[in-house]
Amino acid sequence: MAHPDDHARQAQEDTPRFAPIRLTCPHCGQPLDVVPVLAPPPPPNARLEAPARSSAGLIGRAALSAMQQRLFPFSAAAGPHHQHAGGAANDRDPVTPRPWRTTILVILGIVIIAALLIWFGQPSGGVSETTRPAPAAQPTLATTNVGSPRADEAALLDTLAGYHRAETEAAALLTIEPLLPYLDPTGPFAQRRLAQLAERQRRNAPHRSILVRWGIGAITVDGDTATVVTQETWSNQEAGAVAPEQATVRVTYTLRWEARVGRWLIVESEQMGV
Repeated sequence: MAHPDDHARQAQEDTPRFAPIRLTCPHCGQPLDVVPVLAPPPPPNARLEAPARSSAGLIGRAALSAMQQRLFPFSAAAGPHHQHAGGAANDRDPVTPRPWRTTILVILGIVIIAALLIWFGQPSGGVSETTRPAPAAQPTLATTNVGSPRADEAALLDTLAGYHRAETEAAALLTIEPLLPYLDPTGPFAQRRLAQLAERQRRNAPHRSILVRWGIGAITVDGDTATVVTQETWSNQEAGAVAPEQATVRVTYTLRWEARVGRWLIVESEQMGV
């Protein structure tokens, strides 16, 4: 049997020797001979110990792994193919989760749950007809014989709007021609307007008459006769005047349906100041 001193002597002989290195002491400034020494190599069968894991980290990873296996049991089948023969899998921490796999599974689970909630949250057959909001009711005017095409509000207002435009032209030219398509030629209003224009022609007094704004009031239809109440603001500038003047009046038009021309014609017009 070999003596222990023989083993120590043999270890010293096997250790490589290095020449001393001359250094200067940083404290006293004297020269020093330093011989480098190598640390003995670890035994062949020695294993490096893994750093100690904190108890909080182990508990957190164990809880995450348990929740993952409960929510997604199929994910546990992906683990065994990473184990090696000979018990190499036992060296790996069994509760260490794989971050990328866990993230993918969590996102996939959220998407599936959201899709199921949307799917089951909808009533069968789509949106029911009874749940759709009813269309807003349109405002109605005080009219009679609504089913008659002659009682159409648009037709009455079209005649009045055309008459208002023609008034500007008639005032500038002092002729009744622009007003004729909208007036009943046998009615009192046409006769009165003809006399007014003739008087201005005699005085050579054209003027600039423009409708600034107007509002529609009550509309009443009785057979071939209709009545429309409006409130109108007119701007009138006489020839030679520095600035125009404005006046607001309430006008009641009486119209008659003329089937020959397919239009309502103004028979009479009464106005009063506002």
